[in-house]
Formats: sequence, structure tokens, C-alpha cells
Amino acid sequence: MLICLLLTGTSLNAEQLKQARVTQVFKDVKLASGQATPRPVIIGETFRDGDSINTGATGRSELTFADQTVARLGGNTNVSFSNGTRTVDLGEGALLFQISNRAGRLKIKTAGIAVASTGATAIIERHGEFYVKVLVLEGTVRCYLTNRLGESLLLQPGQILITKPNVTALAQPADFDLAREMKTCLLVRDFQPLRSQRRIESEEQKQLNLIAKGTYVPSNLVILGRGTQVTLVNAQSTMPPAKRLTNTVDHSPTR
Repeated sequence: MLICLLLTGTSLNAEQLKQARVTQVFKDVKLASGQATPRPVIIGETFRDGDSINTGATGRSELTFADQTVARLGGNTNVSFSNGTRTVDLGEGALLFQISNRAGRLKIKTAGIAVASTGATAIIERHGEFYVKVLVLEGTVRCYLTNRLGESLLLQPGQILITKPNVTALAQPADFDLAREMKTCLLVRDFQPLRSQRRIESEEQKQLNLIAKGTYVPSNLVILGRGTQVTLVNAQSTMPPAKRLTNTVDHSPTR
């Protein structure tokens, strides 16, 4: 009986890794399966290994895995699934993912960058050959190079990595304004609250406490949505000798 129970549990866990269900759809979202012509996605539909999904400029979608992992796709986003859907290939666009500590490991690849986590809420964004951004809202995310062994970086809550898609060495992360990101990101605003909402709010409060203590000082720099252009928003402000918090406003999830 024990052996039967173990085998049943293993089978169920394996099935959890093989499919994801569409739980929300906004406007232009299409599914491509094998050689079939892409067709509109409907709520309740199942995605499997080898499928791909594309969103139009105003399209967004949410996928939920059997282990309650959530993936939300922004506008102009293209993703495909492999390794039983636990590997997501991001060709273009923005993807928010939320993984509970009890869920399986999820890996997301885009060009020469890959991110993996067993428990976090984060956003990964790619814009052509111009840049890749990774922002961590709660939990930790490991970033590494797909073409170079041993090169990796652990991102903590409130940290952002900005790099080229075909980078050969990872840069150091910067800090961003968690509260502002949560208010402006459409992958948060236009969907139901995330299961990790309270943990994100806790990280926001930690950041506010550090600002109050003077450990973090909000900068007068804003990273605008497309590209990595940095704008000086208040030339008169001065920066005391403390760790600066780089404010980020609109990212591609808000497109």
C-alpha cells in the first residue's frame, strides 16, 4: 500500500509539471500548438510542453499551474514551454511569475540569460536585442548565463538587474522602489491580488523602514519604460552618503 501511495504521489507531482491552465485573458492572446495555425485563447484552456502563447499590444494573460505557480504575460509577449512547462522561453515582452515555496522549480530563459527560483514573485522583461530586466518583488531569484558555467547572481527583494540579452558577464544589481512598481505595473493592477501580496507588502515596509533610518535614500533618477534611459528628475536634490534607492517607474508590463 505504501509503495502504491508513493507511486501515486509521484505521478500526480509529474502531472503538475506538465500543464498549465489559462485563468485570465485580456483581448488579443493566441495559442500555437505544433504546426497548427495560431488561434485565440479561451479561459480554462490547457497549455502543455511545446505550446507557445503570443499576446498583442493590448493583450495580457494569466496561466496557473497545478501547483499554484502563476505566470502573467504582458502585451507584445511571446513565450513557449518545454521540460513539462517548467521551463519557459521568453522570446519577447514581459512575464510576472509567482512561485510558492511548496511548488516546483521554475526556470525562465531569454537569449543568454536564465532565471530560476523555487519560491519568489518577480518580473522578467526582454525588449529585442536591447535589454533584459529582472525585478524581484519578494523571495529570491538566481540569475545566470546560459553560455557560461559558474556565472550567477542572487537577487533579493527590491533588487533589479538590467543587462544586454547576449551578455557575457553579469552586472551588479541596483535597488528599485517596490511600492511604486506595484502601483504602476499592469500585471499587478489589472489582475486579482497575488497569493504573495502580503509578503510583497512586508518587503515594501522593510524598504520604507530603511529609508526612514537613512540606510536607503530615494534617488532623483528614474528609469523609464522602454530601454534603459535614466532621467534626472530633480537636479537640485542632494544625496547624503547612504545607499541609494533607484526609483523605477514604467516597465513593459505597463505597455
